[in-house]
Amino acid sequence: MKIKRLTWWTLLTLGCFLLLNAVLSLGIFRSSVASFWRSEIAAVVMILLPLAVAWLGIRLGLYVLALVQALYVLGYCNAVYRLIQLPHLGLPVRLGGLVLVVGALGVLLYWFRLAWQVRQSLTKERVQRYLKFRK
Repeated sequence: MKIKRLTWWTLLTLGCFLLLNAVLSLGIFRSSVASFWRSEIAAVVMILLPLAVAWLGIRLGLYVLALVQALYVLGYCNAVYRLIQLPHLGLPVRLGGLVLVVGALGVLLYWFRLAWQVRQSLTKERVQRYLKFRK
């Protein structure tokens, strides 16, 4: 049951990343369209492959998902840096971008909490199976 919740929150974090990437790729941020599409495709692939592996019951998929989410944290830190450092941005644009980034970080932190709970429940199940066969 928790893996379903984790899946939905994983897709939500992907959506937040794609939305934030689209916003930060607007013309006022002086980004290229080619790098926008590369990062969008890479983000989708980097999330969906480990998610499929996790659904197959292989725990490595959860660890790879956690690594990808940690990379998202670095991307959000880069977004904050870009929002602060670009001199031509107005205050409303900066504040709007910062609100989006903080919201995305909140979703991501909840994802990490949920992933920790899933990992604990899977470990508990594995230990119970081991103890059952050991007797």
